[in-house]
Amino acid sequence: LDIPIKIYKGHTSAVLSLAWAPTGREFVTGSYDKTVRIFSLKEGTAREVYHTKRMQRVHTVQYTADNKFIITGSDDSNLRLWKAMASEQLGQLNAREERSMNYRSALVQRYKHLPEVKKIHRARKVPRAIRNETKQAIIQKESAEKKQANRVKYDRKGKYEFTPERKKVVVKEVN
Repeated sequence: LDIPIKIYKGHTSAVLSLAWAPTGREFVTGSYDKTVRIFSLKEGTAREVYHTKRMQRVHTVQYTADNKFIITGSDDSNLRLWKAMASEQLGQLNAREERSMNYRSALVQRYKHLPEVKKIHRARKVPRAIRNETKQAIIQKESAEKKQANRVKYDRKGKYEFTPERKKVVVKEVN
């Protein structure tokens, strides 16, 4: 592979661990930024973001065999158990609750193209420190892209050329 097929974004620090779901349709990552994120193969952003105030850097993540839970291990010597689907209720549901959940999910699927519904569905609460790091990273990336664009634009000798983001990601190929 010369270029990556898809780039998944969201973490502000290094990703220390990755585990595939038993279904093979999504994966979970644990990061130095003290968050656990679940990514779908189709989307480049996280479907769920998990964090707690006391959790430190996440060194290991793993799905359970039934794909209902995620187990994480962090620097604070704790193992934590997270639901793979945050909105899913645990335990037996009665008929009324099941109909209600099916109705809500059908509404989300029906109106997911509307900007208001999309914004509510994608909104994730993350700690202020991570939100600020994300903003800072975006500013740094934009300024680096602007600087590179100016180099390409005003270079007389042809020393600089535009390289797409997917080409920048591959650091080294291992045989």
